[in-house]
Amino acid sequence: MSSLMTCSLTEAHKNAIRGIRKIKYFVARRKFQQARKPYDVRDVIEQYSQGHLNMMVRIKELQRRLDQTLGKPGSHLSIGMKCIPIGTRLYRMEQQINTIDNKVDNILQILNIFVEKGKPSMFQRTQSVEDTV
Repeated sequence: MSSLMTCSLTEAHKNAIRGIRKIKYFVARRKFQQARKPYDVRDVIEQYSQGHLNMMVRIKELQRRLDQTLGKPGSHLSIGMKCIPIGTRLYRMEQQINTIDNKVDNILQILNIFVEKGKPSMFQRTQSVEDTV
């Protein structure tokens, strides 16, 4: 390692290093001056409109995918669709559940009326069968 430390650069090497450093300096100075220049209004507007256009394309794609998955608003009222979206299926399922819930409530009311009137004859049979088991 000591031989590397004692080795000195030739004048050609020194001049090459100075030249490279000057080139780097001029390039950095030019970049700095360009960065200090005020923006051209047309460039700013063009970049803004391009970004806005990209955003609108993404929003439309998201809306299309949502409509395909959930269906368009109010589409659950339409009949005869080839591909029934999830929103329509969920709406129909909720309607069926509400109908079944109402039927179960009606059956419970009828059973309570039978129990109150003292006609548990069919219940006594099931109880006697359960008692024997």
